[in-house]
Amino acid sequence: MTDFLPQRRVIIGGLIGTLLSRVAKADSAPQARSVPNFQSDQYQFTIIQPQRELQPIRLFRIDGKTTDLSSLRGKPILLNFWATWCPACRTELPILDRLREEHRHTGLQVLAVSEDRGDRKIVERFIEKLKIRNLPIYLDPNGYVAFSDAENSRKAPFALYGMPISYAIAASGWVVGYMPGAVDWTSAAASNLIDFLHRS
Repeated sequence: MTDFLPQRRVIIGGLIGTLLSRVAKADSAPQARSVPNFQSDQYQFTIIQPQRELQPIRLFRIDGKTTDLSSLRGKPILLNFWATWCPACRTELPILDRLREEHRHTGLQVLAVSEDRGDRKIVERFIEKLKIRNLPIYLDPNGYVAFSDAENSRKAPFALYGMPISYAIAASGWVVGYMPGAVDWTSAAASNLIDFLHRS
């Protein structure tokens, strides 16, 4: 009996520590009620519940360089998914390009991930045609970053509920929500959301 009690105390202490850690993490997540309202003509910004922390994800740039998303923790991130076959993406990518230029010194990270499954040259030509100059372009040809199939066999962390779709990630590293469709990211409502990402 005397050997059992110390072990029991250690187990209970460990469980309490784990529970307190999870409560502290949940408290640090941005609260849904404080997320600014943001909508387009067709869509509403959707808050993810329960919110989740950004996991280490390696993105492959079109120029061959890589970026680990978790290394950007401490900065707000707008993570956009698009494709060359998507008409709305032709509208939104130049807006994101301008947003990236306008926020070059504010810390906002604007990243655009192509979901094209073909040759990267198709993506390169598309970007050149749109005259995208500031926006870093990444490739996800095998679906390791985003998924649209119900099985999600590759365990990709981001769901494609539409195309384009942008995920908003707070500076604290929490994935706040997503916005489907082409939207004006330079609007006043978008600026309010971006300011929120900086503060959260």
